[in-house]
Amino acid sequence: MSVRRLALALVMAGMGAGTALAQDSAVYFNPTLTSEFTAPSAFDGLYAGVVFGPISVRKNNFNVGGAEIRPEFGGVVGWNQPVAPGVVLGGEVQATLATDFAGSNYLRAMALARLGFAAGDNTLVYVLGGLGRVGEGWAFEAGLGTEVMVTDAIGLRLEAAGIGQLGSVPNGNNVPAISAMRITGAVLWQLDGPPASTAFNSGPVTDFSGPYAGLNIGGLTDAQFNFYDNYGYGWHLSRFEMGTLAGYNFALNDLVRVGAEAQIGVNFDTSGDAGVDALALGRLGVVPMDGLHAYAAAGLGLVEGKGAYAFGGGVEYALWGNATLRGEALLLGRIDGAPGLTGVSGPTTSKVTVGTVWHFD
Repeated sequence: MSVRRLALALVMAGMGAGTALAQDSAVYFNPTLTSEFTAPSAFDGLYAGVVFGPISVRKNNFNVGGAEIRPEFGGVVGWNQPVAPGVVLGGEVQATLATDFAGSNYLRAMALARLGFAAGDNTLVYVLGGLGRVGEGWAFEAGLGTEVMVTDAIGLRLEAAGIGQLGSVPNGNNVPAISAMRITGAVLWQLDGPPASTAFNSGPVTDFSGPYAGLNIGGLTDAQFNFYDNYGYGWHLSRFEMGTLAGYNFALNDLVRVGAEAQIGVNFDTSGDAGVDALALGRLGVVPMDGLHAYAAAGLGLVEGKGAYAFGGGVEYALWGNATLRGEALLLGRIDGAPGLTGVSGPTTSKVTVGTVWHFD
């Protein structure tokens, strides 16, 4: 090869390398991020909507007279801000009118903060808390909820919250705990326009091994009053439950999982009775197919300060990525075997919850 031809070949090779470098630089400076590193844009910016559902004020401390359980209707406006992959921080104001359609009405106006976690391409699970006014007194709220985007701009919501007094109420019916509860549905409009993209990684990613944590909601029923006492507001056999959980699963093979989990929950009714339950559970489960985990659980803990044993099981289903939906049912009994108010002992108390779990594998 002549010197002239060799020089021409080197120049052309250099131009090709330069083009490749330019392309690499363009990719480097304008990356296409995978869904694991992008926030859920379906929940971003300004939104507004209508809210509705039942509210129960059983002690008539916030409302004076009229029905204790009644419907409420109103509106909501708020803002969502993605702060990390799959995590949204937001704030909103809710204002409703609760009526018994017989001349008794009261207002609820609350400023609420929300912390949400993506549990699907278009699903957000969140905790909420805030302050405001309910009827005749100042109040706080705390609860859980979920939202699902059904179109690019319209979402549906379901949330539950316990309500308690801040200070006294004019009628003197003061209860130093949660004394009201609401279950609220909503139709929401995203006012910042349709999201640029709501595409997350599709299909289950978790294999149900490694560490995990989550939120749950449900109820405790103490049919024989083995754990619940009369705290001055009468005997009640069931309570609403909101809590959290964390644990670790170890994969023995492709099918079998063994693990340990800690649960803690706050339970209450709308008469002022409230308590805490905490359980440490061992678990044995199977993964018969991708995205499905069925397990048995048993362990010990405390319910209303009394030693308890628990056994039962549940099912987890992978919604999206590393997030799963869980349903669980446990039977509980007193370790000391003491009978309840009715004289019946044994595992007569039930704890049934549903929740969302995030697996960090």
